[in-house]
Amino acid sequence: MKRYRDYFDSTTVSDALHRRILLYATRSGSTRRPSAPMRRIAAYACAAAVLIAAALFGVEYLPRPSREGTPSSQDVPGTSRPVVSPPASETAPEASGIPEYDLILNKAESMLSASVIIPGHFWRELTPEEQSRVFPGLSDMYDLRATVNFQSDDSGASLYSIDAHAAPKGGPESYIKIAPGEATVDYIIDGEIKDSDVLGTAVSAGFFETKPNSKGLKKVIYFASFKMSGLGYYVELGGSESEKEKLLEEFSSLVGLLIRGGPADVSLFDDPAVPELRNERMDLDQARSDPDFGMYLPASLPAGFSFESALRFIDQDSDYLYATWYKGLGYIDWQVSRFEEEDEKRLTSVEDIQNYDLALYPIPRAESVPAELRAVVSDPIFRIDDLTLDVVRARTYEVSDAGDEPGPRMEFGVLYGEILIELNVKGAAPEVIFELLRQIGK
Repeated sequence: MKRYRDYFDSTTVSDALHRRILLYATRSGSTRRPSAPMRRIAAYACAAAVLIAAALFGVEYLPRPSREGTPSSQDVPGTSRPVVSPPASETAPEASGIPEYDLILNKAESMLSASVIIPGHFWRELTPEEQSRVFPGLSDMYDLRATVNFQSDDSGASLYSIDAHAAPKGGPESYIKIAPGEATVDYIIDGEIKDSDVLGTAVSAGFFETKPNSKGLKKVIYFASFKMSGLGYYVELGGSESEKEKLLEEFSSLVGLLIRGGPADVSLFDDPAVPELRNERMDLDQARSDPDFGMYLPASLPAGFSFESALRFIDQDSDYLYATWYKGLGYIDWQVSRFEEEDEKRLTSVEDIQNYDLALYPIPRAESVPAELRAVVSDPIFRIDDLTLDVVRARTYEVSDAGDEPGPRMEFGVLYGEILIELNVKGAAPEVIFELLRQIGK
């Protein structure tokens, strides 16, 4: 089981699955993007998310490694109760020079499970000068990384939120969110909420405890929300339960420093420049007419497959055309984009069969694929001139899941000069897919 835990601890949702989710989300007219706190909470349950996604979309996926571990997090049953913070160490304030503030902590019983819609979302990193104006009093004592998020439409753009990570020298990292009006709190407190008074500002503070993980260890998460000059603030700090007193000292100090420093100067973000953004659903004719990528869509599909939808997406990180066809529970997901530097690690020669031949790695691949090869084995990229039918067959496998339709599955990319086609297929024979790829551009 340790291999499984290590494997899922390095798991992220695949790009192909992310694109399918994004495509379905656009049916409501906007892209759903989770708030930053919810993205962190989602990371705690990443292994479960992969299993749910596999059930929803009928795929067996070998995840790409992530940069961070994914500790488990589950709701804690019990009765809500206010808790007074434990006494802080008498020597800590003298060592750090940071005052501490007592907070009344309300116990959270559960976490919210929701996403938010940011229409016309774009973002940028804050400069050090901007950080000092948004977080007065923090920049001299904390290492800060901050991103400002905007929403936009035809009438212009406006501030949506500021997300930041702050850590004192050698200390734990906290999350801070600032938003016009209210900053969303990601935890549910049942019953009456008791506020704290910090320098004349009402602060709603609380804590959440996870259930023990496989090693019997629990996490504790402290959170607080308050308002200053029409801006909502949300602060969060989590870590091992064994260090909860130290975490609480740091957390209460940070809340006090934010209030003592005064409200953020958000006039910096009054007139942002809007980058090129596009999130447009298309029919097949529109997709094939796209001047950048349309010519790289297949001219025909295997018998029985019907066109479902296409998406043309552009933001600061991505620029692609994505289309999907379906047949029962089968599908062909087809993305076209420009080959980027980050794709280099997945580009492989057909001579290096250890990088792509699934016959070498029996299921469960959590145990059979070496960690250093997971990215390329999961989704290798081949140059079109090197691609052979045998290579496509080497990427093909079948699994028998209850309630699912049997059929060949495959996932890989093909490079045409500087244009990358990425495929995720279920229910089409390797011979058919190989011919589709050979016909591109002819």
